[in-house]
Order: sequence, then C-alpha cells, then structure tokens
Amino acid sequence: MTQFGELSNWKSIAKNWWFSLLLLPFIGYHIHQAHWVLNYNIFFSISYSFPFPVNLEKFLMTHFLLIVHEAGHTFFSIFGNRILTILGGSLNEILFSLIILGYFLLNQTPKGVQAGLYLLGSAWFSIAFYAADAGKRQLPLIGDLGPESHDWHNLLRHWNLLEYDHQIATAFVMFGIACYAAAIVLPLFMKTYEQVNLDLSL
Repeated sequence: MTQFGELSNWKSIAKNWWFSLLLLPFIGYHIHQAHWVLNYNIFFSISYSFPFPVNLEKFLMTHFLLIVHEAGHTFFSIFGNRILTILGGSLNEILFSLIILGYFLLNQTPKGVQAGLYLLGSAWFSIAFYAADAGKRQLPLIGDLGPESHDWHNLLRHWNLLEYDHQIATAFVMFGIACYAAAIVLPLFMKTYEQVNLDLSL
C-alpha cells in the first residue's frame, strides 16, 4: 500500500471511530458507578465522584432524564390507570430515547444513532438505580415526597416482585450495557463509501 493509501485508510478509520472513542470514558465511568451502586451502596447513584467532563455530562443527562421521567407520569395519567401512571415515568425515559434513536435510524445518521444508543443506555441505568432502591427506599425523592411515593417500590410490591429488586435492577443495567456496547461497535456495521471522480466527457 502506498503512503497516500495508508494516510487515506487512517483518515477513514478516524472518521468512523472517533465518536466511539469519545464515548468510551463516559461509558466506563457509568459502568463503574453501576458496579458500586449494585454491590456496595445505593447512594453512589447520587454521590459517585465523576471527573470532568464526565461530571458535566452526568449532570445534564440526569436532569434531562428527570424531566422526561416526570413528564411521563403526567402523560400516562390521562389513561386513568394508577399502575400505568406510576410506570409512566420510567417508561417514558425508554420510549423517548427510542424515539430519538428511531429518528436517527430513519435518517441514516450514524453518529446520531450512536448518541441515541448512548441515551437509551443511560435511561436504562437511571431506571436501574431507582429499581435497586425499591426495597429499602433510601434515596430522596423529588419534591420531598415520602417513601410511599417511590415508583419502583409501588410497582414491584403490586407485582409481588419486591424481593427481587436487586435482580431486576441488575437486568436493567445489563440492558444499558448492551446499548452502550452497540453504540461503541456501530462503526463495524456502517457502510463506508469512497469518492470517485468519473470523467464522463465524450
């Protein structure tokens, strides 16, 4: 391969993989946080020390998903079903992320698809931490609500699954990790095109 060909190949690799490399430290810290939350202390879900700029991303992502979560309660309340209203917060985090992911898929925007997968993974992690707290209800709730307002405590108690809160949270984390992994390896499945100049003069 010529030197020009090698340079062109490296440019192609950089173009396809730079976003995956950018996501790696963020994903690494999120997974490490989940490990500490599920294995040591639920309060690492709100007190884990992220370095800059991961802490800035975490702040923005947490508050974005919180807004989506609360909007979900309001939206699903129109159906008049108490369980659906409670579930609506977490459900909306997943559905909203899927809508964004679907938009980028339809528009064939690879970096957007990666961002959508990353958002979906973060939503699963957000829900996992909430579900992990279902049994003990230690985390503070928005608006200083009492423990009786804990979404996942009420949901799992209704479904007689409260004793499996940790296992359910672990499953949610695994869904999130799958989304993160898909975001990272997506360039392997992307089609690459090379520009070719054709002289069509007759």
